[in-house]
Amino acid sequence: MRIFFREYLLSSRAFLFCLALFLTACGFHPRGESARPSAAVSPVFITGLAASHPFVRELIHELQLSGVRVTPVADQAATILHLGRLDQQRSVFSVNANNKAVEHEIRRSLRFSVEHPPGSRVIDNQELSTRYIVYDPGGQLLGRTREAELRTRDAYRELAQRLVTRLSKMP
Repeated sequence: MRIFFREYLLSSRAFLFCLALFLTACGFHPRGESARPSAAVSPVFITGLAASHPFVRELIHELQLSGVRVTPVADQAATILHLGRLDQQRSVFSVNANNKAVEHEIRRSLRFSVEHPPGSRVIDNQELSTRYIVYDPGGQLLGRTREAELRTRDAYRELAQRLVTRLSKMP
């Protein structure tokens, strides 16, 4: 019985090792795993959008979670992040039997460029985008308003995480 259990344990460990190896080879990363930009990127100066903008607040939060300092002064920055347009496009995704729109596709996109070190453009005029579907059956106005706020915050978080990932791949 012990020999069988030992062989089973060894084969299950080998299987888990092979599974982990294949998952990392295909580019799989667990959700929530954040990319960590190199220490040379820090501190970052953000320009283009107001500091009070919800996306900028989310970006600062994500940068701080990944260990990057944000500076309010451009002279102290090792990297300057220029945030351009933050656009939203909304289109009808599906309609019901009465030809009324019930699902909308919302796309948010961000244009940005990065100077690292300041004065030399490393990433110029890049775009990140995110897309999600909103079901709109009618119903309570307050519920729809709250859902729209949550979806917007999630979209900003996803864009900020993608931007931090892009910064982590800089030389």
